[in-house]
Amino acid sequence: MKVGIIGLGYVGLTLVVVAASKGIDVYGVEVNAHIKDCLKNDKAHFYEEGLDNLIKRTNNKTLHIVDEFPLDVKYDAFIVTVGTPLKGGLKVPNFEYIKSAMLSIRNVYDGSELIILRSTVSVGTTRNVILPFLMNMCGKEENELLVSMCPERTLEGKAVYELTHLPQVISGNNAESVEVAQKIFRKITPCIIEAESLEEAELIKLYCNTYRDMTFAIGNAFCMAAQKFNVDGSKVIEHANYGYARSNIAKPGFVAGPCLEKDAYILINNMPECSSKEFILAARQFNESLEDMVVQWVQNKIGAPDDNKVIALSGMAFKGQPETSDLRGSSSVYIAEKLKAAGYKMNLHDFCALPEEMEALKLGTYFHDLYDACSKASLLLVLNNHKKYASVMSNASLLYSKNGFEILDSWGACTELYYSNDVKISTLGNMFN
Repeated sequence: MKVGIIGLGYVGLTLVVVAASKGIDVYGVEVNAHIKDCLKNDKAHFYEEGLDNLIKRTNNKTLHIVDEFPLDVKYDAFIVTVGTPLKGGLKVPNFEYIKSAMLSIRNVYDGSELIILRSTVSVGTTRNVILPFLMNMCGKEENELLVSMCPERTLEGKAVYELTHLPQVISGNNAESVEVAQKIFRKITPCIIEAESLEEAELIKLYCNTYRDMTFAIGNAFCMAAQKFNVDGSKVIEHANYGYARSNIAKPGFVAGPCLEKDAYILINNMPECSSKEFILAARQFNESLEDMVVQWVQNKIGAPDDNKVIALSGMAFKGQPETSDLRGSSSVYIAEKLKAAGYKMNLHDFCALPEEMEALKLGTYFHDLYDACSKASLLLVLNNHKKYASVMSNASLLYSKNGFEILDSWGACTELYYSNDVKISTLGNMFN
């Protein structure tokens, strides 16, 4: 089979490489010079476990990275994997990237190839936006076109593994679309779920991410509620869950990243006014409120900003486990932006994020070494749960060599510090006690 993939970001590149490793002849269009340079050297432009090895095995064999799709190839399908950002402060999805992606195939698409939408969209988009756009582009009627919604549901940091192990959801506007989608994804994974409609497939992706968002919102809300009773919110959740199968309250923490920060808004985009919509929105907004709570904690600890007050922020990628270098949609970045807007100076650190991407944030001074980042700081904010914190903090005396140094360990990642009486440390569970 020959498949073209438009968009070689986190979703597109992992899919194109895994598909190529399964024997599918894949053509991936990319115009970004940095991404192309990385791929020429058999590397991804981001960290994903196992991905570089697969690139090396497939590059220039079944994997073809091109500026535009070759005209002499007969394609079975084109897969659209570009992102669906929200428009500014409106919190509504922007479909211009998807439309631009489809325009990029107009010279090689005649309406007979399957178009697979992998991007996250609001309910009804595939039928009401994508199909009419394709009809206009190729001049065919809707019943002549082949369109599938096959949502991506992988966990960043485990995408290579999950693409070949998770059930893949497929759908189509007709039986032939479903059949072609099955042929492609059965080469990748042994389990296929056929949704009954394009809309069901769209909802499956939105439900999966919004469910996680709302589950974490419960843990965060419980954590903050406990502190109103002068109880440590993290500990009460831990003890409530221990050995009790009917309690699985989420550990408090930031809910962010390129999917979870926006998919609740995409879900409610076309939803009529109802209590469900209000409930979903309230959960999302509570998770977002944690960023302002961290800023408030900083202000409570060191007061108004001045030239002698520096804050160290570590864990700028949106999550630490599984580790990723991804800064998109990171609560850590949003917290840094709010602290900068308030006038604070910052030192930034991350175990995995690329130095050039950290420096491009222009939010503070980047440090490769955590101890260097803390050397002149008054506070340290540990903002993700990377496993290295547990071992690095065994030498924590280097971090608090002067009086008044405090740490906010937002994920309880610095386990070594909890056995020390020398460092002042707070968590999300007791930050306001």
